[in-house]
Amino acid sequence: MGRVKNLAIVYDRPTYSCGEWVSGRIVVELTDRTEVKALKIHAKGDAYVYWTESNNSSDSHESDTYTQKLRYFKHKYLLIGSESSDEVTVLQEGIHEYPFSLVLPQMPPLPSSFKGTYGHVSYWMTAKLHRPLKLRTKTKEPFTVFNQVDINTPRLLEPHTAMNEKIICCWCCASGPISLKAEVERMGYVAGESIKIFVEIENHSSRKVVPKAAIMKTTTFHAKTKKKAMSEVIIKTTGEPVLAGQKDSRNSMILKIPELIPTLMNCTIIQMDYSIQVTVHIPRSMGLTVDLPIVIGTIPLHSFGDPASDFNNQYGMNYSNVNPGFPEGSAVEAGFQAANKNLGYYT
Repeated sequence: MGRVKNLAIVYDRPTYSCGEWVSGRIVVELTDRTEVKALKIHAKGDAYVYWTESNNSSDSHESDTYTQKLRYFKHKYLLIGSESSDEVTVLQEGIHEYPFSLVLPQMPPLPSSFKGTYGHVSYWMTAKLHRPLKLRTKTKEPFTVFNQVDINTPRLLEPHTAMNEKIICCWCCASGPISLKAEVERMGYVAGESIKIFVEIENHSSRKVVPKAAIMKTTTFHAKTKKKAMSEVIIKTTGEPVLAGQKDSRNSMILKIPELIPTLMNCTIIQMDYSIQVTVHIPRSMGLTVDLPIVIGTIPLHSFGDPASDFNNQYGMNYSNVNPGFPEGSAVEAGFQAANKNLGYYT
């Protein structure tokens, strides 16, 4: 009997979007004449979250495991053979190719492929070759789903403002309040753009304060009632200081967006969001901070008079829950709610 020298999945291209056909061929290379019962392919899409935490209440130093999995689709196809028959197909020595094609769901929209510290969104295909009285031969090959994120949607074109105030206390005395108001022209941007942040500071304290701004990326992994969030600074800058007793309404800062993964849409157990964090640094005191959620997209802002893109409708991008993963009660969540008032790994 022949030996299976190679079993491979070859895609016509590496990247696909919602509603598109994933196509390619299964390549079977044999060293001799071979009997085959079936050649099956399975295509799957999953989101998977997993992490462990030390159980401080246990004397045995045990860990608690948190996991969650979502299955977006599972397709099975027979390229050779039949589920209801034991008949065999005889293949001659050499290379045999079997084309395949399957359509990705368009609704509900799929999230783009993503890999994080405690979870991922993955898409892949498995090919299995079954032979009489032999162990099956199996191979697995991932493919990438990449959905466009259009910033030309009305909600993402609106300006966004956040405000906060603080009174500095020193022993039994309290100085006047420091107030901060920050605004961006819109919520949607693409890599390479510059974000202009308008900052208004009223400094009624006795200390000189300095405004700072940063682009923050926050990834939140959800496992039923538990969640785990990670934040990192992407890029930061510093504005002009505001002296004691002064008001500055002309202070502005600019942040240029580097190459970034677009905001992750349409995944309920993994959120990957961006925000502009504006902080007033106060000597010998905790800073005063506001957060402005933003969306990093892939389709840039249209020029005036250009027709609006239909990617929103085509791919069903859902911008209504852009930033649900920030901790409850945080400045980010508060700012986001205020804006809304106006508007496993696989097996």
